[in-house]
Amino acid sequence: MLALTGEVLVDLVLEGEDPLRFTGVLGGSVLNTATTLARLGFPARFLSEVGDDWVSAWSEREMARRGLKVWLQRHRAPMPLALVRLDEAGNARYSFHHPFQAPFRPEGGLLKGVRAFHFGSLFALEARTHGGVAALLQEALGEGALLSYDPNLRSPPTPEERARVAGYLARVHLLKLSLEDGRLLFPEGPLEAVRRLPPPLKVLTLGPEGAVAFCGGEEVRVPGERVAVVDTVGAGDNFSAGLLALLLRKGYRPETLGALSPGELEGLLKGASALAALACTARGAHPPEAGLRAWRARFLGD
Repeated sequence: MLALTGEVLVDLVLEGEDPLRFTGVLGGSVLNTATTLARLGFPARFLSEVGDDWVSAWSEREMARRGLKVWLQRHRAPMPLALVRLDEAGNARYSFHHPFQAPFRPEGGLLKGVRAFHFGSLFALEARTHGGVAALLQEALGEGALLSYDPNLRSPPTPEERARVAGYLARVHLLKLSLEDGRLLFPEGPLEAVRRLPPPLKVLTLGPEGAVAFCGGEEVRVPGERVAVVDTVGAGDNFSAGLLALLLRKGYRPETLGALSPGELEGLLKGASALAALACTARGAHPPEAGLRAWRARFLGD
């Protein structure tokens, strides 16, 4: 089993402006990763929070429909929203609306027997949620799980947020971040800065140019897969899903992650990049079913 924690949002994607018209879909970076892993056949437990309005009830039903096992803290507040505007290239700009005020406090024992724990995005940076995320991280460490972090930043981090990121980087085994994340964290030079970070395996995605991995003194790059892009929503989330799926299927453990060969790194990057590209061929964050079946056959041998 693997477990993931992150925010749940209802994404309202702008369809028109006179008047404003939106299409709603359940979103959240780590939730997108969890959804793809569940569709790939991995038992995924998702830990998060919802409100107490009818939108929250719909969100819970949607998570169940996706086949996710969930633990949810319920707040006396409406469901968080993200208003999304897509530009001509399919890139998203967001306006976030977070009504929750109470701390995130997950129960103990939720991660018993977990093999991997993935977390990140804005959920891991908030003062309100940081204590709960840190408690889950400590529990996952005690289970010997592979720890994976995706910052998924939206703006330059504050000094307090930088301190939280540094704390995570000192503990995780896998860091996946985008070039945008790298520039926000290390404007003086993201590639060299990421190379020197403490996690045994660091993966930096480069958009259409592919991805690069740093592991045990090795550096491996792969080009991006060329596809007809509908939008880029969820590309990074699906890259994370592909990376975790391949690591789990191939049986990698925290103690072996820092000794991957260049050939192994290349295989991981190619598989994750292909899944990210597949997500770009459809509207929204979720790869089309036929393409996902083909990806499973190609990279997981299913």
